[in-house]
Amino acid sequence: MRIDALRRALAARPGQPVSFDELIDAVWGDDRPANPKAALRNLVQRLRTTEQVVTEPAGYRLVLRKPGPRQLPADLPDFVGRADEIAAALHSTAPVLAITGPPGVGKTSLAVHVAHRLAERFPDGQLHVNLRAFAEGATMTPNQALHRFLRALGAEDIPVDVEQQSELFRKMTADRAVLVVIDNATPELLGPLLPAGRCRVITTSRVEMPEHEQVRLAVFAQDEAQELLARMRITGSADDRAELVRLCAHLPLALRIAAANVAAGHLSDYLEDLRGDDRLDALEIEGDAAVNATFDLSYRAQPVEAQRLFRLLGLVPGQDFGVEAATALLGHRADEPLQQLVAANLVQRNENRYSLHDLLRMYALRLTGGDTSQRTRLLDYYLLNAEAAARTATPDFARMPVPQLPDDLPRHDVETQADALAWFDAERGNIVAAIPHAGPAPVAWLLADMLRAYFFFQSYRVDWFVAARAGLAAAVEAGDVLAQAVMHGSIGLAHFAVSELSDAVVEFGRARELLRRQPDDRMLVSLLINSGIAYQQLGRLSDSVEALTAARELQPENVAVAFNLGGTYLDLGPLSKSLANVERVLELAEAQDLPHMKLYALDAITEVLTYHGKFDLVQSFLDEAAELRRQVPAELAHPVGAVSAGVMVTMHEGRTKEALEAWLKALKIAQDGNLQREEADLHDSIGDAHRELGDLDQALAAHRAGLALSVGNGYVRGEMENLAGLAADHHAAGELQEALELALRARDRAAASELRVRAVRVLIVLARVQRSLGDHAAADRTAREAQALAEETECHLWDSELREVLAQPPANGGSTSS
Repeated sequence: MRIDALRRALAARPGQPVSFDELIDAVWGDDRPANPKAALRNLVQRLRTTEQVVTEPAGYRLVLRKPGPRQLPADLPDFVGRADEIAAALHSTAPVLAITGPPGVGKTSLAVHVAHRLAERFPDGQLHVNLRAFAEGATMTPNQALHRFLRALGAEDIPVDVEQQSELFRKMTADRAVLVVIDNATPELLGPLLPAGRCRVITTSRVEMPEHEQVRLAVFAQDEAQELLARMRITGSADDRAELVRLCAHLPLALRIAAANVAAGHLSDYLEDLRGDDRLDALEIEGDAAVNATFDLSYRAQPVEAQRLFRLLGLVPGQDFGVEAATALLGHRADEPLQQLVAANLVQRNENRYSLHDLLRMYALRLTGGDTSQRTRLLDYYLLNAEAAARTATPDFARMPVPQLPDDLPRHDVETQADALAWFDAERGNIVAAIPHAGPAPVAWLLADMLRAYFFFQSYRVDWFVAARAGLAAAVEAGDVLAQAVMHGSIGLAHFAVSELSDAVVEFGRARELLRRQPDDRMLVSLLINSGIAYQQLGRLSDSVEALTAARELQPENVAVAFNLGGTYLDLGPLSKSLANVERVLELAEAQDLPHMKLYALDAITEVLTYHGKFDLVQSFLDEAAELRRQVPAELAHPVGAVSAGVMVTMHEGRTKEALEAWLKALKIAQDGNLQREEADLHDSIGDAHRELGDLDQALAAHRAGLALSVGNGYVRGEMENLAGLAADHHAAGELQEALELALRARDRAAASELRVRAVRVLIVLARVQRSLGDHAAADRTAREAQALAEETECHLWDSELREVLAQPPANGGSTSS
């Protein structure tokens, strides 16, 4: 296929540009299409569904794929038996292999063992998830599992809808060889998680999966059970060992636990206890007396503190835990009793994380007799450290106050941002799983609130919705109005993060309405700012100004309010109001010692002055910004702005090649940082520069890429600007009807979205097209409309183009830069 030829040609020089001519030769040879560059562009667009391909001035560049994930749990060092099942699994070519059987039979151990044997056949990585479909408590949803898979594969802009996630997962695995291990699944949960391409899935389940190839697992055969006992150094007579196997019902889990206890004593004594009738018979696990007896004997053989810890560990809602979580539950250091439980095979260890088998978790929970009060200490431990990590990672985010928590809770070292993020990464899933178990207690919504900034900046959107909605349910049950407002605001911000702006506005509105009943100015200002930003991106600029102005009245010294007001007026006009607000940001940033906000203000001032047409004032602000950029931390330095600030002036002065080089450099920075809105803006500027230089193919490609990004992200301004750019491209190519349709679409988007400043450019493009079509009356009306709008908004960036179109320029050709 031609797309495979293109991929091979780009992969031959990974990370390096390959020229258009070389790629065309590699794909078509002598059988070139009529318009080879256009055909190549279309092929590259198709390839971009599975690969990251960057447009270079003279060709395309394939971005090197990062090493694949390695998520497999550790293999059992003493794995025994299952020779026939292993052989069947290793020789299977089915895309999905299901290992099915009853609980405790060793399905997970076999799946992990086989996966390690197969791993080298899947160089693009191995993924693993435990869906916990048969455990007590919440099952992991396909949304959560897919989000983790996609993040592991390198995706950053991940949708929330499970069907869209599943489609993206299939696209990202279409040309990869990834092994996916899905533990404790059901057919319903498994369906959305299936990859494409040369990938394979190994899944385990307690239910039959006849739609897939199955390896049905039974209990150990006698020789397998004896081999396990020998590996675990269990001595004794053949009869005694055979009886141990029989009393453990040949179950691998029961045998491992029994053997761990026999190793510390005599087999005959252990058998006597196992045969006895003084066990806790009321504790039935899956109705299996053998499992019940083995668990009970092992549990009762532990020291008192280890027994207590084991009972408490049943209260852990998440999939795993660290020694600090165990310490929080126990009330003092848990290292020693935890290691005793590991030695007894009651707790599983994987590096520095611990977990319980589902059956053992169920057993531990039943030992508590339904008393879950001790879980409060675990939740408080999560809250204590989540608040500290959040304060370190994002100190300027507003959060609800945390009450006094017990002094003896373990505290993690989260003094640096890296440490804080690492703690969140390790505990995110456990905290999200814990929130619904808090009931109508403040810790539920406080945990969700502490994670809000982490979810926002690290793009864990599925977990965000789960946590915030659980926090809201708790707040509603508790009747806490302020907490309900905070949770509605968090859900709104989550919608905002996935570009569901209308839903975001609805949630912000609900939160603001609740604050009428229980006022909180700090919370209200945060909601008004977020509402203003959402309104701006929806194209409801007047509503944005109203919300942000209300926020300014409550907090006149708020830098974010002034900054966003400046941005809104930059689109709505007049530009003097935009300039006044960003100059106010500069004052506040200096007064409050916020160097990064001062930098953003300087970048904003250069942009406002450029649209204002005051080009002679720009350079001094550029120089000041460049000096400051060297002083702020790299993550706050706005690297795209470092390259692209002031380039519009360069373009205006006719130094088009210089401008193009700067924008291409900025584009790479935006793409590497997944800054898709900035990327859309840069594509528009790059397209205009290519058109000025006479390369219409490149201009069209750039504007189409920018339009696609804008539509995909719901970015109205980017959509309007790239539509105008495409109209100018087609106009320059003499394709006037296409140009007219695009210019009219751009005008309609500008009008509907109140994008009055940049609408000046749109109207100039439209007037040029109308003149070229011979409709001079319409061109005159449009040009006069552009002139009036330029005066109202104080936008003078395109004054020379406006004078040209008012003076009836030539019938065809020309372009409008941005």
